[in-house]
Amino acid sequence: MSETTEATGRAPLRLGPLTLETPVLAAPIAGFTDWVFRSIVREHGGCGLIFTEMVSAGGWVAGSIPPERLRGVAEEERPLGVQLWDREPAMVEEAARRLVDYGVSLIDLNFGCPKKRIMGKQGAGAKLMRDPATVGRMVEATVRGAGDIPVTAKMRLGPAKDMLTAPEVARAAESAGAVAVTVHGRTARDSYGTPVDHDRLREVVEAVDIPVIANGDIDGPQAALRTFERTGAAGVMVARAALSRPWIFRDITCALRGEAIPAPPSLAEQRSQLLRHHARLVDLQGDPWGTVLMRKFACRYLSGVPGAKEFRAAISRAADAADFRRIVDELFPAGSPAFCSEDSDDAAPPLVEECCE
Repeated sequence: MSETTEATGRAPLRLGPLTLETPVLAAPIAGFTDWVFRSIVREHGGCGLIFTEMVSAGGWVAGSIPPERLRGVAEEERPLGVQLWDREPAMVEEAARRLVDYGVSLIDLNFGCPKKRIMGKQGAGAKLMRDPATVGRMVEATVRGAGDIPVTAKMRLGPAKDMLTAPEVARAAESAGAVAVTVHGRTARDSYGTPVDHDRLREVVEAVDIPVIANGDIDGPQAALRTFERTGAAGVMVARAALSRPWIFRDITCALRGEAIPAPPSLAEQRSQLLRHHARLVDLQGDPWGTVLMRKFACRYLSGVPGAKEFRAAISRAADAADFRRIVDELFPAGSPAFCSEDSDDAAPPLVEECCE
């Protein structure tokens, strides 16, 4: 593409009929990207498209999954993507047909989840990277059900280093009607400590004519710019880093525009956001369940701050809303000092097992 926008100095990221204001996307993360977290990301700005947690198409169609993962979807600000997973074309076609009634902006199919319960028992997620033909049928069925809603696919480089199938799978998805693919730059067997392979990501970019969105290890503006340069990707998708720094999308978008990156929120501002986040969950879920759900989010707040480890140890056991507020008041009072470096030993804990990039 030769066309560029003043907003970012880059070609606009068009996903079928959908044009994003910025080519910086928020990943679907199981257990985290719920309605309340998505609202927090939107408050900070700079995110071109945000996704729900991945939804079991078959479970939804059969009525065997709770509705939480679609909570707020009908009313929420757009653009908004919903990610589906399954291995049966009929299930994703029907789920896509139902999502038309929700008026979502985009439907994504998950071919990248490396969790054993998804790959093994269900035979889905990254297991399907072994079978480009089935991926093609899944995409084709989803396109049929989705009508005018664009369909994309998310994948890894392959099941393992000796089976790097992403270019072939991306071509199958493109042929079946996907308007873009997102590729996490690791295989299903790689740990998060394995560096993302930018060269392999570039191979996928060169294998298809549709946009490729690069995912993995994008933890700040410099990493995003480096990923664009090394891969030739049309967009980037942020996952884990957003859990502790939901303003990361704003920062990356500013960097793409050549603007000065704003200072991170002060501790007082983070504290206010933490309490607001908790209050929304309690309003939505009641107490103590809203507090229980908030504990995993709270453990990722205030990263890089001396004393954060003590705070995480206490907040991870908060029993109810009153206990939660007591811990915040005791360990992070309103007059806390300015925000500290992300390089502190008190950085946020590693991503928990239930998450899936």
